[in-house]
Amino acid sequence: EAGAVEALFAAKPTSMTPCAGWQRGVAQRLAEGGGGEGSPSCGALGIALRDRSVAIGDAGGGVTVRHVTSEKLVAQKAAVVSGPVSLVLLTPKGDGLIAMSAAGEVSVMDFDPGYAEASFKSVFGKVWYEGDAAPSYTYQSSTGEDTAETKFSNIPLIFGTLKSTFYSMLFAVPLAVAAAMYTSEFLHARVKNRVKPVIEMMASLPSVVLGFLASIVIAPLFYDYLPGVMMAFFVLPVGVLSAAYLWQLLPIRVSSRVGSLRQIVMVLGVVLLSGIASVGLGRVMERSLFAPSEADVLVLAGSTQDVPREQYPAALREKRSISAADVRPFRSKGLYYASGRVVKPTGSLSDPQVKTAVEQNDLMRADMRLWLDGLIGTPRAGWVLVMTPVGVLLAAGLRSKLIDRRLSAVLPRVGTGAAATEIGKFLLTLATGFGIAGLLAALLTAAGLDARDSIFGGFSQRNTLVVGVAMGFAIIPIIYTISEDALSAVPGQLRSASLGCGATRWQTATRVVLPIAMSGIFSAVMIGLGRAAGETMIVLMATGNTPNMDWNIFSGFRTLSANIATEMPEAALGSTHYRVLFLGALCLFALTFVVNTVAEVVRQRVRKSRAAL
Repeated sequence: EAGAVEALFAAKPTSMTPCAGWQRGVAQRLAEGGGGEGSPSCGALGIALRDRSVAIGDAGGGVTVRHVTSEKLVAQKAAVVSGPVSLVLLTPKGDGLIAMSAAGEVSVMDFDPGYAEASFKSVFGKVWYEGDAAPSYTYQSSTGEDTAETKFSNIPLIFGTLKSTFYSMLFAVPLAVAAAMYTSEFLHARVKNRVKPVIEMMASLPSVVLGFLASIVIAPLFYDYLPGVMMAFFVLPVGVLSAAYLWQLLPIRVSSRVGSLRQIVMVLGVVLLSGIASVGLGRVMERSLFAPSEADVLVLAGSTQDVPREQYPAALREKRSISAADVRPFRSKGLYYASGRVVKPTGSLSDPQVKTAVEQNDLMRADMRLWLDGLIGTPRAGWVLVMTPVGVLLAAGLRSKLIDRRLSAVLPRVGTGAAATEIGKFLLTLATGFGIAGLLAALLTAAGLDARDSIFGGFSQRNTLVVGVAMGFAIIPIIYTISEDALSAVPGQLRSASLGCGATRWQTATRVVLPIAMSGIFSAVMIGLGRAAGETMIVLMATGNTPNMDWNIFSGFRTLSANIATEMPEAALGSTHYRVLFLGALCLFALTFVVNTVAEVVRQRVRKSRAAL
């Protein structure tokens, strides 16, 4: 019998001898005593055929089975043979092993491997997978070949859940709360009774319908009019505010005759005109900020030459593998990344071949998507977009602190003169904001920072921006309804007292009504947050459903709920994949439970602090 087993081992040496790749590395680590805490010295090594498990035979006759990726102790048997283990073999299913001593003694045993590839580190920690350059958080439950290992990190899914929730709340909360305040404090009761039910009906739209519209209508629209969409986030509020300041120029006898319903129609008209203007201004913005330079055009046309490695900057020479993102910071030095190589442009646009390529492919056109992909442009263009709202807000704060208080005593407070003064201050705020934005963009560019490494990046048609808008429409009715009820519940005597003291309706709404109703508004926001965190169909249909970990607003992601809906039907009952999906559901429950608990504590404290009002 011993001779037969010995012949079996001799017939399949590749199953026992670590020969190449990760197997050689494992053998070397284990031979050096790296099998883990308490592991004996390695005498023989057997490699599993189905997963990354290894069986280690020691000099005392014992055998230990460990999973290399998860670093989990699968099984441990002491003194299975007399003397040192010379040969060890794992069965094809990984649930048994054969050990043989130098004297020919053979031991055959079964063990339950359990869920060897799953451990706390493999699910929630960084793991250095085979073929990767460094440890990473990776989720890949299925592969195209049997030899590749599955990866079950839940961190990308948790990150995707937080990312979708953040961007959808960023879009929905200001609109919903502002609409609730306008409905409660400025609309006539008859118009309010018509408007509020219409907005509440939005909550009845099925998520699958919103997801369908997001993927079929919104995503292609954003792709075709991307610069206009980006401009709309600035032009729409500026357009509405400009209309509001111009409204103050109208005589009271004229403005008082316009009813609430007509005012809503006028506001919708201003929004529509601002949206149309955004498309035209988006083209202007694209040509001014995202036009390619001559060097960019030469590289796109293929007029380049390779740069020898010895001429690389020191930061690039130290890298074993170089990507486009690594070369992009050295664009100012004339270095580009094309066709997997570091190159620099050569020739001129007047060369016949270059001129032909430029004309045929229209390479001189400004294209924001090419900038997002890192093919053209400098970081300054992106920072101008990001810093413009920041600059305007800073300018508004400076105006409030330095100008408004000092000039309030000398400027007219009522009439056409006061309205003209407000328009002048508004235009001054915009101009100052643009200047601050340009200064901040220049400073960030000089510091070597690039927005394409954080909130911007490669463009995907189904991305976070699409999900944020679509999911925002799903949660706006929830936040709006509860917020409007909280604002309407504020006693009318407080409004009358504020107006009687000389405050305007806007001052009454922001300084009296809003603070008292803050606990109810906070509850509305938290309920909307819970709705966004658990959303499935919109995320599933409107994103690429890829488990990425970046804050790029133009990339996709995968959430915990979408992952469960996608993979649960194909997960084998009782498998590691099946249990990891249930663990994801538990993580989602824990996440929402913690957020709601913290929200309730904050709400109670806000309610107590505002009780005296």
